[in-house]
Amino acid sequence: MIYKLVSIKNIIAKVFADLDLQEGTHRISDFITWAGEAMEKIGAFPQFVNKVTGKDDVPILELEGYQARLPYDFHQLIQLAYGKTEEGPFYPMRRASGSMEWGSKLNESSSDVDSVVSDSDLVTVVMDLYDLDYVSALSKINTEPNLRSQLSYLLNNKADSSNVKPSATSNTIDYTYTITNNWIKTNQETGYLMLSYQAVPVDCDGYPMIPDLASFHEAIYWYINMKYLYPKWAQGRVRDAVYYDARSSWNFYRKQSYAEALMPDRDEMESIKNAWLRLVPNINQHSEFFSTLGEQEIVWNHNRV
Repeated sequence: MIYKLVSIKNIIAKVFADLDLQEGTHRISDFITWAGEAMEKIGAFPQFVNKVTGKDDVPILELEGYQARLPYDFHQLIQLAYGKTEEGPFYPMRRASGSMEWGSKLNESSSDVDSVVSDSDLVTVVMDLYDLDYVSALSKINTEPNLRSQLSYLLNNKADSSNVKPSATSNTIDYTYTITNNWIKTNQETGYLMLSYQAVPVDCDGYPMIPDLASFHEAIYWYINMKYLYPKWAQGRVRDAVYYDARSSWNFYRKQSYAEALMPDRDEMESIKNAWLRLVPNINQHSEFFSTLGEQEIVWNHNRV
């Protein structure tokens, strides 16, 4: 489990100290590049930081002509949501499966989500779902905007699914996207995208940050050492045993750091347990942004007194 990050400068200092190198005579920029290669080859997802556009000073993505550019520090996608306005509400998007979905509007028969479903329908659904009276259900809808948006989206899709008129290029009423060549391309011409993604962490000087774990420090150190020794070994200036020791040490600590990064703590194991131990699978977690995936399942017995 990873809790803290430190600058790559700490590893560069360790390289100079352990190899007894003199400052000013070695290519520090190469050491930083090799450190980045080592992090990429370790490949444990907790070593990255999660960011969401539109939150924590990360600018929201605005669609122009069906597309928006990926953030500069983007590494891997977590989930994508679409909203007609910058304030939302935002609805989950799925990866396009049609061969001609990008660059085409949704069907003319589809309409705004909130304009199709009435409040009385929402209140009825909430009363049934949460076993509430009318006043409590109405209060829950008014105080939880995400619940209103999600239920409206689901009810609207169900209501419109039988009235969809196929067009020349799109038969879906979902919000869909593809990612190619640094661009997110959608089936919506304008709007805003809330992008949840993994980013490469950097310090105040723009240098990469690494997990503050001894295994990561050793793995990156030995990778830099291996890359540093390789040209000398290829020229016969370093014995085979010396180079092979650096390579085997890198392989050992690479596996150890990967395992330590993925090892859950007690709280994470509780969420994993709750996700696995379920009587009724929740197949709609994507539409809820997986926010309740780690909650313990409660099965209501409607026959109880």
